[in-house]
Amino acid sequence: MTSENSKELFAALARFGYPLLQPEGEADPNKVLAALVESDDTRLLEGFPVVLANCVMGKESRLNMETAEKLLSKPELKERFWTLVAVSRYLFDLYSLGYKNWSGFNNPKYQNAWDLVKEKGHNDQPLQFGDRQLDFDRLKKTFLEYVVGSQLTKQMTEKEKVGLNEDFRREYYLSLLLTPRQKELLHKRLNKEKMTKTEREYFSRVVKKKLVALADPYLHALAQKALL
Repeated sequence: MTSENSKELFAALARFGYPLLQPEGEADPNKVLAALVESDDTRLLEGFPVVLANCVMGKESRLNMETAEKLLSKPELKERFWTLVAVSRYLFDLYSLGYKNWSGFNNPKYQNAWDLVKEKGHNDQPLQFGDRQLDFDRLKKTFLEYVVGSQLTKQMTEKEKVGLNEDFRREYYLSLLLTPRQKELLHKRLNKEKMTKTEREYFSRVVKKKLVALADPYLHALAQKALL
């Protein structure tokens, strides 16, 4: 990517919620997503889910995953594209960000990537792109910073803002205490869903102990005192 192209990309990113530079003019979301995929800059790769979230929640009519993919000529870049789509889906699910009315996640091309991303995310393992690694902790923090604090919430009603912020707040703090797999088991327990024998044993041996500590009033008071 040339320096001039990089400048244009950084400027366009601000239009879609990832303001590394100030925006200048209009930008095609499909070209922005394709350019992010072509980059070897981890900051730009981490911004892919942010741009996609802003497009989806902002109802960007020009967004089309097949169109964005066709802008990529190399097979490995197409594979990277669908992996980043799967990462986006993972983060949407993790933080209860609604996307049910968007058809982009129905594309079967990313299903293989989805299985890999779920496994890596649940175990907090990095994703490898050539000689670059994407760390899930950084992905989550970037997504929270630029999506939760973005202008998306300004487009919602006050009731929708409260509901979205509560969901994000709950999922964010749970993410600090529990791994994605542990969060999944917690939600299963809360929703009274059936768990396998292995899941029940793991919940009792690991997750329950964390919840007991979390519920302890002495530790709660200790945390409040330490934060003063």
